[in-house]
Order: sequence, then C-alpha cells, then structure tokens
Amino acid sequence: MFILLLVPALMIAAPSHGISGAMEVRPGTFVLKGPMTAEVVAAMKEAKITHVINLREDGEPGFDPEWEGSAVGETGISYCRVALGRVPSKDDFDLFRMVRTGMPSNSRVLIHCGNGNRAAAAACAWMVLDARMNAEEAMAMAKQAGMVRPETEQALRRYLAQAKA
Repeated sequence: MFILLLVPALMIAAPSHGISGAMEVRPGTFVLKGPMTAEVVAAMKEAKITHVINLREDGEPGFDPEWEGSAVGETGISYCRVALGRVPSKDDFDLFRMVRTGMPSNSRVLIHCGNGNRAAAAACAWMVLDARMNAEEAMAMAKQAGMVRPETEQALRRYLAQAKA
C-alpha cells in the first residue's frame, strides 16, 4: 500500500515538459539549470520550445558557442545569445528584457547560462517588470530555478528597486 501512495507523488514531481534540469517559471518560460547538451536540445524540440536565450559569455568552461548555436538552429528553434556578466549590470538586465519582451506572446522560451544562476535572475527581472508577477514570489521562483549566488541576487534586487522607483 505504501508504494502505491508514493507513485502518484513521484509522478507529480516529474517535469511535464520533459526537459531535464529545466523549470517552467511562467507558462511558456523555462530556466535551464546547467549547460546545453544534445539531450536538452532534443527535449526542447519535443517540448515545442520556440526560442532559446543563451546568457553565457565567451570563454566560459565547457561552452562551445558554435556547436550550441548550430545544434539549436538545426531544430528550427530560434537562438539568441545575450552574454550577461557574472554579476549582471543594469544594462545586462535591460538588454535581456528587451529581447524577451520582443518575442511573440505565444513563444515557448528556454533561458540558460552555465548553471541557471544568471538565467533565473534575468527571468526574475522580466517576470516582475514585464509579466507583472509579485516580486517576492518571482524571487522565490528564481531561487528554485537556480539563482544561488548572493551577489547575483543583490544585483537583481538593486535593479528591481531602481526600475520601480
């Protein structure tokens, strides 16, 4: 009997979109905790992702921009690279929001960096300022999605405070 009760809980915890390491932070907006891999690319195609926003900078360990752009592009998914600094600046957040808000409203967007930290922070800025989500709810969602560095959270909080002023 105990095993039967555990099975539904496991099914609820599994992501419905099938992209391992990704969290849907808003309907149609996903943050990937980790680098792009061939498995992620295949799963994105299955999940009907329409756009990828890559936030990684040149020279990051394990990042091959040519492979990634080509692999994603071959699936027909639109690919955009917006390199954000390790601690995103106001300009970084502004540029990300401009790219994200410029996408069609029915887009299914996957945002990623190396570990989800910058991707979750950038998504949070967009969720609060453009998708009108409650700031603390969005901040909690960003932490779940991979924002783990205190300096990134501080930069995000400063940005949100300045943008709302």
